[in-house]
Amino acid sequence: MMQRPGILPVLTFVLIFKLGDASMGFMVKPFWVDAGFSAAEIGLVSVNMGLVLSIAGGLAGGWYADRAGIFKALWVLGLAQAVSNLAYALAAWAIPLGGVPLPEHRALIYAASALESFTGGLGTAAFLAFLMAIVRREHSAAEYALLSSVFAASRSVAGWAGGIGAQAMGYAPYFLLTFFLAFPAYLLLPWVRRMLDAQAQRETETT
Repeated sequence: MMQRPGILPVLTFVLIFKLGDASMGFMVKPFWVDAGFSAAEIGLVSVNMGLVLSIAGGLAGGWYADRAGIFKALWVLGLAQAVSNLAYALAAWAIPLGGVPLPEHRALIYAASALESFTGGLGTAAFLAFLMAIVRREHSAAEYALLSSVFAASRSVAGWAGGIGAQAMGYAPYFLLTFFLAFPAYLLLPWVRRMLDAQAQRETETT
């Protein structure tokens, strides 16, 4: 894989495509706790309902990627994934920390959680479709393992940096920052398109 033309920009894209989503995701539970929500409420809304909405988003994202194509799905669903971070930034700005959440606070954070879970599923579906599209059949297991490792590395860094960033900046500014972290990956989309086109052409020639 490392000998393929344009692989370094593509690996960088894999590294940072979900950076904004991951950077926010690691700090969602601490925000819920600091905002006064109970463990039961966090488990029900953020975890259980979030899982259902993530699966729904994954199914919808897979359908869209199949209909619109992987390249278009990456930037459209990636944008939807990024916009959901703004909902948490708004919630963090409106909800005071350390108090008892009011009904309007609950409505706001429930909506932010639902949007984040669903759009996260959308973005993940497009991303996984991209990874599967660029691996070569004869080396699919090894290449997919490499790409997954690169992606996992970015999540590890995001988790470590998220705590530092949220503590230094506060939740609302930090969640706003994670929105902007989603966009550097878009600068690499020309290389992504070339890789997808080259792989599609190669598969056509070998069939």
